[in-house]
Amino acid sequence: MRQIEGLVIGSRRDFELFREDIERQEGVVFARSTVDSRGGAQGLEQGTVQDLETPRDALRAYLPRQALFLSPYRGMAADAARLMEHGVDARTAGPLPARTRNLSIPFVDIHRSDSGFRAMLEASRHDDFGEPVYLRLISSPEGGKWQKWWCVFQSFRKAAALLDSPLRRVYVAAAGSARRLHVSVTLKTDRDSTGHLLVAPNGSRLEDDLFLVGTGGTLADDPLLNQPGVYGKSDYRMLTKPAQHRLADLWGDNALITLTDDERRFYHDLLRAIGESARSRSGVCMEYPAA
Repeated sequence: MRQIEGLVIGSRRDFELFREDIERQEGVVFARSTVDSRGGAQGLEQGTVQDLETPRDALRAYLPRQALFLSPYRGMAADAARLMEHGVDARTAGPLPARTRNLSIPFVDIHRSDSGFRAMLEASRHDDFGEPVYLRLISSPEGGKWQKWWCVFQSFRKAAALLDSPLRRVYVAAAGSARRLHVSVTLKTDRDSTGHLLVAPNGSRLEDDLFLVGTGGTLADDPLLNQPGVYGKSDYRMLTKPAQHRLADLWGDNALITLTDDERRFYHDLLRAIGESARSRSGVCMEYPAA
């Protein structure tokens, strides 16, 4: 077993987001967590694309100092537990899909690695923007229900940050199945601001489309224009959006997420609500627990 600096496990889109960072660092290996259209496993990528392996194959071949799970998959909890037993600093970008005894793996805010999102968050705090009142966020991850659930979780974290208020009431509606599953969420915050979060089926060109309305202007990040900007009362100001996502930003203590037991239960209930809504073709209303 070869010792390496880091193992990153995620989807093909995750690899593209962090490609520059992964290729520049020595001793960092990427394993793909999802399956291809033929049902076969896709996995290992290091630097340039090599013969692909599954995460399990990568774990047999390498012993990393750090491991980061960017996308969930079956067997992830067992893989994470095995790494932690070997003293590996393992983190995930979302909750484990099922409750696991004696395993408390830390998870991180994925948007901490996105300098473009941090720039937009800073712009939303400007006096000219005013108080945030409405958010629309559209995402389109690879994979099925678990991957969509993690995307909803990450969207909730972004929404709470951009709307600058804890979430309170959540209405979830899902339709479709497997890779064609899409999830729509309407939310309300403690400050009575509202939001719509859409997790679209894989293949949508509206990946991470973001539109935020404030009392003094609007903030937009349109992937079709490939440039974020702020509409104020008198002008339109373009924002710089760095393309690179930095893995290093996910290893700092400020990237760690602290959730109460009630919040953890909420997100597992949310996973069940997504499945129930898709089966029953009706929405589910939920209350986000007070922190």
